[in-house]
Amino acid sequence: MSRPAVSCRGVSPIIATIFLCTITLAAVAVLSPLISSRLSSPVSSIAVTKATLVKQDSYVLLVVNVKNTGSSTLNLQCVLYDSDLTPHSVGGGKTVPPKGTASFEFESIELGGKFFVGSEYLVEITDPNYGRMAEVRVFCQGR
Repeated sequence: MSRPAVSCRGVSPIIATIFLCTITLAAVAVLSPLISSRLSSPVSSIAVTKATLVKQDSYVLLVVNVKNTGSSTLNLQCVLYDSDLTPHSVGGGKTVPPKGTASFEFESIELGGKFFVGSEYLVEITDPNYGRMAEVRVFCQGR
């Protein structure tokens, strides 16, 4: 008895290519809504480009510059904490568009006794919608 001839060739290369392309297209169709929703949502982020605290006698000056590095408009507020951890609002709120910059300045003649040259102080940048955006520690310079 003779056996029937069995082909050992497997799946045709053309059918395998069509099958792989179909799997790839199905994966793209499933994943694209997930990826596009993440890419289209606004991003909130900032960079503190400068933070300087200077004291001379009883005079204190703080300058903080920030840049909006995200894709959403931010309403930023800046707070400086003294040696007793008492918060001091710095320059009011600032609306900063995407790629925009803002500068916060705090100047006081009365609060010089709460800041000491060579000490480190906390500065927080917040947005009411996103919470704390940045926290920076600055050293008090001066004499």
